[in-house]
Parts: sequence; structure tokens; C-alpha cells
Amino acid sequence: MDDDLRAAYGSGRITAPRAAIARAVRGRDGVFTVEDLVAAVRTSDPGAGAAATVYRAIAAMEAEGYIERVGSRHGSALYARCSTRSHHHHIVCDRCGRVAHAECPVAVTQSAKRSDGFVITRHEVTLYGLCPRCAESDRGV
Repeated sequence: MDDDLRAAYGSGRITAPRAAIARAVRGRDGVFTVEDLVAAVRTSDPGAGAAATVYRAIAAMEAEGYIERVGSRHGSALYARCSTRSHHHHIVCDRCGRVAHAECPVAVTQSAKRSDGFVITRHEVTLYGLCPRCAESDRGV
């Protein structure tokens, strides 16, 4: 079995539709929506790609840390594939959707206790900007 498929679904069942969905995720270079995946899967296998199946597969891959939600576009959640399981954040290009991983810029740890009594259990950070290629085109080079 493909190690990448096992990474996507952990100990969960890997059906042919789930394998097709994971391949579609692996083939993405940037952010994507569920609708993008439905279209990609239907292109590669016209009989596949029921939206409900894709939504369930996305939930399973997100639970495994294979993908992560990184914002939204026109009311749809945006996801990015995580190439590392260590704690990290994402930088998303506002123009082309390219994604890069970034070290955590937050100075607090998840177990830090604040003076107001809150105990930090998790945090989310997504940085947005322009990738080198899009920034270069803005400069007219």
C-alpha cells in the first residue's frame, strides 16, 4: 500500500474513491476547496467524485493532519496539504494560491498559563502575501 495513502487516512479504510481523492490532494500545488477536489476527481474518473464522499475524505485527512484548513474563498473552506507532521503554519499566496510552510511565529506554548487564568490549548495562524513569482510580476520584472 502507498505510504502516502496511509498518511492521509491513518488506520481508516482506504477505498478506491478515497485513494482517488488522496491522489487529487497530492497533485495540488496550492490551496484547494472541496469543490476543486470534486472536479479533479471527476476529471480523472467521471463515475466518481460524489461530493459527500469527498467531504468525508477531507474530514478524515484533516483529522490525520494530512491537510489543514487555511482560510476561505468565496464562502468555501480552503485547505492545504501538509508535507510535515511537526507543528507548523502556512503562508498562502493571495494571488496564485501557492502554499509554503512556516515555523510557528507565536511565542506562547500550548501549555503556557496566562495571568488571567487561561490555559492555551491550541492556536491557528495562517499568513497571507505574495509568493516570489507573484511578487516578481508585481515589480514588472
